[in-house]
Amino acid sequence: MSKFDVRRVLVIMMTASLVGALGVSPVTANADTGGTLSDQTNVKTIGDQRMSRNGLGSMPDNPTQPLPDKVSAVTPDDAAVVAPTLATKKDGTTVNLSTGATVTDSKIVGTSTQPPDPLGKTDGKRFIPVQAGEVKKAVRANGGEVDVATGGKDAGSQSVPRVRNIALQNNGYGAYWGSYNGTPAFFEAGGNLFAQQAKGVIDVSQWQGDIDWQAVKNSGVEGAIIRISYGWGNDYDPKAIRNINECKRLGIPFGVYIYSYAYDSAGAAAEGQDVVAKLRGAGVSPSDLSYPVFYDLEHWSWTGHAPPSSPWVYDGIVNSWYSQLQAGGYNNLSIYSYTGYLNGPLNSGNIHSKTRWVASYGPRTGFGYSTNERGWQYADNGSIPGIGGSVDLNAFGNLSYSASWPWGHNTFTDISQHPQVSLSNGKYYISSAQRDTAGIDVPGASTADGTLLQLFGANHSDAQRYLFTAQNDGSYEIKNVASNKVLDVPGGQARAGKAIQQYAANGTAAQHWFLRESGQRGGLVIQSALGNFVLDLALGNTTDFTQLQLNDPTLSGSQQYFLSSVTQISTSRAQRISSVANSSQVLDIPSASDDDNVGVEVYSWNDTDAQKFNFHEIGNAIYEITNAGSGKAVEAAGAGYLNSTPIQQYAPNHTSAQRWMPRLNGNGSYSFFPECANKALDLPGGSTQNGTYLQLYNSNGSSAQQWRLEDATTNRDKINKLAAQHKTDLADGTYTFISSTAQNKVMEVAGGSHEDGGKVQLYDLNNTYAQAWQVSHDADGYITLTNQASGKVLDVNGGVARLSAGVQQYTSNGSWAQKWIALKSGDHYTLMSGINRSYVLDVAGGSTMNGAVVQLYSNNGTSAQQWRPVAAKTPRTALNALAAAHKTDLADGKYVFATKNAYKQVLDVVSGSHSDGAVVQLYEENNSGAQIWQVSHDSMGYVTLTNSGSGKVLDVSGGVATLNARVQQFSSNGSWAQKWVAVKNGDHCTLISAIDSDYVLDVAGGSSKNGATVQLYYSNGSNAQHWQGKALSR
Repeated sequence: MSKFDVRRVLVIMMTASLVGALGVSPVTANADTGGTLSDQTNVKTIGDQRMSRNGLGSMPDNPTQPLPDKVSAVTPDDAAVVAPTLATKKDGTTVNLSTGATVTDSKIVGTSTQPPDPLGKTDGKRFIPVQAGEVKKAVRANGGEVDVATGGKDAGSQSVPRVRNIALQNNGYGAYWGSYNGTPAFFEAGGNLFAQQAKGVIDVSQWQGDIDWQAVKNSGVEGAIIRISYGWGNDYDPKAIRNINECKRLGIPFGVYIYSYAYDSAGAAAEGQDVVAKLRGAGVSPSDLSYPVFYDLEHWSWTGHAPPSSPWVYDGIVNSWYSQLQAGGYNNLSIYSYTGYLNGPLNSGNIHSKTRWVASYGPRTGFGYSTNERGWQYADNGSIPGIGGSVDLNAFGNLSYSASWPWGHNTFTDISQHPQVSLSNGKYYISSAQRDTAGIDVPGASTADGTLLQLFGANHSDAQRYLFTAQNDGSYEIKNVASNKVLDVPGGQARAGKAIQQYAANGTAAQHWFLRESGQRGGLVIQSALGNFVLDLALGNTTDFTQLQLNDPTLSGSQQYFLSSVTQISTSRAQRISSVANSSQVLDIPSASDDDNVGVEVYSWNDTDAQKFNFHEIGNAIYEITNAGSGKAVEAAGAGYLNSTPIQQYAPNHTSAQRWMPRLNGNGSYSFFPECANKALDLPGGSTQNGTYLQLYNSNGSSAQQWRLEDATTNRDKINKLAAQHKTDLADGTYTFISSTAQNKVMEVAGGSHEDGGKVQLYDLNNTYAQAWQVSHDADGYITLTNQASGKVLDVNGGVARLSAGVQQYTSNGSWAQKWIALKSGDHYTLMSGINRSYVLDVAGGSTMNGAVVQLYSNNGTSAQQWRPVAAKTPRTALNALAAAHKTDLADGKYVFATKNAYKQVLDVVSGSHSDGAVVQLYEENNSGAQIWQVSHDSMGYVTLTNSGSGKVLDVSGGVATLNARVQQFSSNGSWAQKWVAVKNGDHCTLISAIDSDYVLDVAGGSSKNGATVQLYYSNGSNAQHWQGKALSR
């Protein structure tokens, strides 16, 4: 028997003993898996891993919480479900999830001045808020029935042997404890390493009651996070002092957390001051904390208040809270939240860089940690000896092996043990890894000695450019280009918190700096030659004017920097990226694919858009690179940081995996480094064969990592040029487009449809609005064709130019599918698609039949692709001409309008009403304002009649001209329903509706009685449609 087998038997025997003591029966001996991770270390799993997912009957994201029987329809989809029976609306109101009734119980929602205990609404159990819309979907999928038995798995229900003395269970969704690199480890479902050097930690509050901490420690729990309070101005958690004292007495490593109710920076500052006072009051010094003080940020419910929804607001909250804790001497800090909130209101680089503890009750966290150390609250239903009821379970550890445990306050990294980074002498920008849109800056471009350096938004100025010059010992002198002064530790006295200045070069160690790998992401650490101190941003802040200082190395985001060469990469022109190893080989997307996860390769130049890339600068020479053909971003797959990480295209998400730093080489070429790894874009083995896929690899200066950029003309560039050249070929206006296949066939929307997706076809000319198209140009020369019947625009179905692609009408969205280029040739035009210049508007098969399909087709110059635009003769153009012709028939002024049937009966607003919608009638003349109408003409000749009594105008109800349509008064809105054409006929006039020339103002039934209805009716020349306008002098 080998030594390994002996150790293994001993472990199994010890584990069986422990499991028996916990009342759990072992199933089988633990066995190594065959899977390997990044360093080929075998993974040890714990017993049988069940890979169950949430069952029907479980709350989304909360597998141990049952679904309600129903969700009220009045509960908005965007409300946050904060407990199994409660939801909080955007305005902060808490409602019953099933009934929609507002909840006022102060134990649940607090009062306007006092927030509630956040765990009170769930009887002490954690609950990850989820949108009500998601819960509604789950309830529907569950048939409205609650089946709790099929819900989430109990973390404590698994009977499994253990490989170490730990009480914490797996989470029942595939996440499990094991070993890695010879250390305890925690794994996501499927074997992905979450953390090595992992420790089992619980988090507790008053809701766990009086805990038997000795029993907890004996069971193998290795740490505790203790709730100290919530909000500000509230008492301690009733069990906080006892829990803290017991952990200190028994030597159990601990940290604390405060649940935040802050809605602005002032509230956060108050919470920060409050927690400092409580820590001191509890006798907790910074040296007592083995785990951080966690700031618990979640969607909360508090009557009269609403949580922030903006990452910008939360940035201020976090920075304000951090400042108060750090001012109090507590520097071991972190954010706690859940994945959904981190990807929503907390979605900021500043907050993510500070987040080391995340809640997710499933097979994986779904959060991209920016730190090596990380914690995962993976279950809310653990069972631990010494604790009555359930408790949250957590795994805390490191992704990469660390020689020191990074969670404690006083465990600083020996930065000299980190690999040194070599950089070519030259000019560079120094950007913050926490805020890559800002760089290290000399205030005001000062040239004075002693000027303190700061962080400031990227502006490309010489005040943010630095000349790096290598020294004999491998360190660098870093000289500001604007001032010609170097980075300097004042007085050569290095200590934490020492501000960094610029000073005239003197060659001392105070002005020399080593570049070292952080071991995380691609950020570099800049170490002082004076010792174990690194450049840091004061208080971890990332706002403008934050001071640059020395600090003990913790590898936090505020101590990491991105270095990119001062360079001018064009962001206005696409680039061809060719290999220095073989200039004919360029970066290429295989088969011009637009799919995610497609590898980036090198291939012989063929001038397609798949080989052209656009650079988008987001900071000082930090770029996102997108393919001109697919629009997808070039990224390091999975934000990988290891050698051989593949390079692929993916939908832009603005993460560190998709942001690249160019560094100039001596031959004028570039090497590219992603923010997520200090590794270069590389050709494996230096191969330049067609189809060689790119990877990340340690920087080695070889030609396999060197790339040249040249301006390239994309298809979009070519189409844009064509649009500009033909901008004046067709003037703006309203046209009917006659097909060259038949002189009486025109392009129309079938059936006069007003719906999105309405078919466009060929049809006999009938001068309807469905056949009239408004042509309008944008600034680049592209035209949009808007149908006059529907207001929708000519659009390529699906937005893809291909052979026989359908053409439809669709709501305007400004996409290329709705842009066209009108190319004149003689008396006809070709309408080229703005998507692809190879495709034009075409009549399928050259047909001349009514209903023939209008489509896209490759340009072939046939008559089926030729169109003759003529000024549209629509009912509107006819009405416009009529209005212009009769503009002088009735002069502007005040009138009483009498019907020809009875000159004493006049147009009147019923009861002199001032209300919108008041009926217009016939009534005996009484000289009141209700019978006086102000006639005014617009520039086209249309008349508006404004009632002198109400100030409202004569209007067709509903804005549609129909038989017997009611006429009313209404507030002026300039619509056609309020415009008329006055046509003189002897001493009378006819008032024609501007909606439809077939309809005129009419007295129903030709009546002359008081109260007779005034309406629209077909023009028939009767006395009921003739009006005498009596001009008034007043």
